[in-house]
Amino acid sequence: MESTLIFTPLVIMLALTLFVTARLYFVQRRAIKGWEVKYGYFKTYQGDRPEYVQAARDHYKNMFELPLLFYVWVIVIFLLDSVDSFDLTLAWLFVISRIVHAVIRIVDHTKLLYRFPAFAVGWFVMVIAWGKFLFDLL
Repeated sequence: MESTLIFTPLVIMLALTLFVTARLYFVQRRAIKGWEVKYGYFKTYQGDRPEYVQAARDHYKNMFELPLLFYVWVIVIFLLDSVDSFDLTLAWLFVISRIVHAVIRIVDHTKLLYRFPAFAVGWFVMVIAWGKFLFDLL
């Protein structure tokens, strides 16, 4: 199997992160233009703000939590030349879970009942991926 295939889901994950970043910019810009939040709020991120602004900020922050484990895992297994088809499947499952999670957050961020399973799938995929990696090292 071509080990560079593992970078395709990584690039998709990176694109999702850039999309969420751009979305945060436009959400905040809309709030400023609509006078829903004062520009000074962004100095310390304290004070009154609409719920949708906080939800967009939280979503952005989420993109730098669990996905970091994904990025590191992909790079490590590639550098150690240990990428196999199961790893590729895990990578795609993780990215799909994050896309589903992002769609749920964007459509209606209050639906924790739907959002949590998408998060949990990604979390379990990372546990399996890192577990497999550590097992393969032995």
